[in-house]
Amino acid sequence: MVTPELVAQLKQVNVSQDKDKTTERVRDAFFPASRKDKHDIEKLSGQKRTSIYRVAKTGSISAKIALPMAEILNISPYWLTGESDEAEPCSDALVLKFLDDRGYKLEKVAKPPRKQRAQKPEPVSEPAPAPAPDENILSVTVSLSNTPKMRQAVENLDAESAGQLLQALHLRAKAGGNAEQLWDFVKLCLLS
Repeated sequence: MVTPELVAQLKQVNVSQDKDKTTERVRDAFFPASRKDKHDIEKLSGQKRTSIYRVAKTGSISAKIALPMAEILNISPYWLTGESDEAEPCSDALVLKFLDDRGYKLEKVAKPPRKQRAQKPEPVSEPAPAPAPDENILSVTVSLSNTPKMRQAVENLDAESAGQLLQALHLRAKAGGNAEQLWDFVKLCLLS
């Protein structure tokens, strides 16, 4: 729902209802976010990271930052502005209500972009190879698999549990950190 075109139409005015809560909540939500999420928030909002850090310092937040942060981090924009103490997940209905409460005309904001003339299709290229996993992660993984306890756990692992573990690893990889490299390693193992 929140697109760069939508964000470009928003005003750069403070929408915080409680600057102390906004300061605390932006710190709680943005600071521990993954690098990718932080980058996505910057890209979607069109703001630099210093602007977002300024929000965490002053408690003054605009809809241009609140909505992208709510969308990417899946939290309520009302929670960020201090209007609600419920950190419910972000939804299209919540975004529309948030915009409506601030006087934005929904039909004007939600209008799809005009069609552009057809462009020549770009040649299809092969996907870039996955980055090689970090050697430290590989050595930890190999050393863990050599313990008797781990060997017993692997022998008792059924297909359903393995699928759940893969889903958990995938979610952790999306959150960033060392799990990304481990996820790449597992994908390479599964493909080979």
